[in-house]
Amino acid sequence: MNNKHDQLAQLRNRAEAALKQVVVSPLTAPQNIDEVIHELQVYHVELELQLEDLQESYQVLDVIRQRYANLFDFAPVGYLVIDKQGIVLNANLTAGSMLRMERKLIEGQPFANFITSDFQDHYHLCCRSVLNNRQAQNCEVQLHRSDGSIFHAQLDVETSNLDTGSLFISVTDISTIKQAEEALHRALEQEREINALRSRVLSIISHEFRTPLSIILAAVETLSHYADRLTPEEKEKRLKTIQNLIWYLNDMVQDAQSVNEIGDPPRLHLMTFDVLAFVHQLAQDIGFITKLGQKVLVEVHSTQEAEPVTWDANLSRRIIMNLLNNALKYSTKDVHCVVECEAEAITLRIQDHGIGIAAEDQQHIFEPFYRGQNVEHKSGMGIGLFVVRQAVLAHGGSITCESKIDEGTTFIVKMPRHTPTATPGPVPKGYLNPQPKA
Repeated sequence: MNNKHDQLAQLRNRAEAALKQVVVSPLTAPQNIDEVIHELQVYHVELELQLEDLQESYQVLDVIRQRYANLFDFAPVGYLVIDKQGIVLNANLTAGSMLRMERKLIEGQPFANFITSDFQDHYHLCCRSVLNNRQAQNCEVQLHRSDGSIFHAQLDVETSNLDTGSLFISVTDISTIKQAEEALHRALEQEREINALRSRVLSIISHEFRTPLSIILAAVETLSHYADRLTPEEKEKRLKTIQNLIWYLNDMVQDAQSVNEIGDPPRLHLMTFDVLAFVHQLAQDIGFITKLGQKVLVEVHSTQEAEPVTWDANLSRRIIMNLLNNALKYSTKDVHCVVECEAEAITLRIQDHGIGIAAEDQQHIFEPFYRGQNVEHKSGMGIGLFVVRQAVLAHGGSITCESKIDEGTTFIVKMPRHTPTATPGPVPKGYLNPQPKA
């Protein structure tokens, strides 16, 4: 109150001083009239001075208002003012840019209209908490733009100091942060998959390698201790068994190495060989590691004694051995391997009568690391069928699966008899000493 009186006193003094400088015309009016006029003139000058002060104040306020407008409109985050009902009273230009809508169209409608249905509760609970506790809160929501696209945003909500019925909301686009979090999550998932794969590989080394190595060791001991009692044919048979089982173990190692080569097509080293003798030899070799009483029964549909093909022998062996091994692993009965020979193509059907593959799993079985729901108790890396499919496709062939739970599974591989292209490179040693393509 004292300040107000001081300001008025200073204003009157300024008016008195200004009036003394004004030239007054001589008047013959009475003294009391002169005093009235003097007072009116003083009030007039006071009003002029007040007007000047007001104009100066308005100019300062206009500068401050413009600064506020610039800060509000061009802030790097969206700003909104909403009332108790959630209606947008004001929105800055950044909010309009985020929502890809003119702010005059944003103002006047509920802000909840821009929030996806899954995050409506997050938003309403946050606003209610701020109104009840008068403490700033934040929440993460998804907002949809006028073009239908969606982005992640963080809302920082607080009450107005002047109007308790209004809320200030700042909107920060956190899509980049969410993408980084998702990428980190995928990386962690991949790391967990790799760690699980390492454990699975160790399990395979300790379990899957044991039987073939035992057979190899037995054959070596037989050759070492009883070589003089064996016929040349018996010696050759045991040497062939050792060689083929070593190739079998080598195939499993290559399957494990394929984990680091996913996405790279296998290189082909084409050679011509008899597919009938090839399949019979593989069936005989894998027979050494079957369960007691299990057999691989080979059925040939051909009128010829030999059926030449031009394939990659190592990849072909991995195709057949992987499929036979899976069939034997998931069944306790005999496995049938049917070879159908046509003029331009060879079809292999490998059928078991085991646990089968669930319908929902069949569309994923050729994906790396994927394992069916009913095989978790079985050892394996989940990459065998992926390797098989890659090898079949490299030959220009196709592979399909027919299966029913508890009735068995049939894999059908169809490949052109002569693969048309070859990748230059050294010819590896393989089964039956196949001859390189002429």
